[in-house]
Amino acid sequence: MRSLLLLLFFTFSLYGLTAYEEAYALYKEKKYEEALQRFKTLALQENDYDAAYILGYMYEHGEGCQVDIVASQKFYKESAKGYYFLNKPNPNHLSQKESRKLLKTIDKSMDKETQETIKQYAQSMYNIKAHGANYFLPVSYRFNDVYPSTNGHTAKAIETEFQFSIKYDFATSLLGLDEIYSFAYTQKSFWQLYEESAYFRETNYNPEAFVTIPMGEWNYLSALKALRFSFEHQSNGRGGAEERSWNYSVATLYFQTGPLFTELQVWKDVGSLEYNLDLMEYMGYGQVKFILPYKKHLLKVAFRDPFSRTRGSELNYTYPMNKSNDLFFYLKAFSGYGESLIDYDNRVEKIGIGFSISR
Repeated sequence: MRSLLLLLFFTFSLYGLTAYEEAYALYKEKKYEEALQRFKTLALQENDYDAAYILGYMYEHGEGCQVDIVASQKFYKESAKGYYFLNKPNPNHLSQKESRKLLKTIDKSMDKETQETIKQYAQSMYNIKAHGANYFLPVSYRFNDVYPSTNGHTAKAIETEFQFSIKYDFATSLLGLDEIYSFAYTQKSFWQLYEESAYFRETNYNPEAFVTIPMGEWNYLSALKALRFSFEHQSNGRGGAEERSWNYSVATLYFQTGPLFTELQVWKDVGSLEYNLDLMEYMGYGQVKFILPYKKHLLKVAFRDPFSRTRGSELNYTYPMNKSNDLFFYLKAFSGYGESLIDYDNRVEKIGIGFSISR
């Protein structure tokens, strides 16, 4: 329950950041009356001190309203009071500021719905609150051979799969590059819900630390939007013959060409692989991922080591299930090796259907 509440907090915080950007866009377009109402909602209901400051300015100069010095002073004071506390060292607030700079590097689409999908993807790509996708697949079906027996159980081809993934930004711009330093944690579980005993066939744990660097104005390759360097650990938390774990470092490049986003990743194991000596033969040394938003649709296709015999590929598709765009239909298909650690050296052909709360 605590983890769910934390995730919901992150989701609502992310909504606030998006709403501010939308209100400010209206202000820049001189749609003052509509912008005024948006900023009021943010200032009074979300305690957004940036919105309060702009409201003070708008009431002072009569933008979208009659000049009202009393209201202007009220909102100026609210903004000043908020920043009095926020200007004490507060990594979370600073990271939000730097994240806004990241979002501004993304090229805009002429289509309104496509732009909204790009914004939702960009927030996840730069890990503003959610890290990876947070999804729940009630039905996940394996087409090829059944799973090998684990812990004395013979698994069924149909199971339930879910993933929980969050991150926390703890520092920014230590090198003056607008970079964001983060910790993240991802947990993916495979649950034999339809077995009589309903046991967890496998759970993979993935803590990581990373730094994300937006390319900014000094980027001479406009398609390159950001760099990321991370150190990660992944294991299944078991002991003995079923222990699977490894440490590895990752470098990621983020590109955008029109509406198409591309992620290029390379990784290298760090330390011992005593529990799985041939792991790298199946996990490979990198992957390329293509992300295509179109209107409200978002399609992701990833290819791991596309030129090796042990390659793996994964397809993800999401589409909003409600008007508030906080719940999404989620389709996942996987083919190849390395879907889970316990099964890394067995080829898997699988499809799952469910929903997600982040893209």
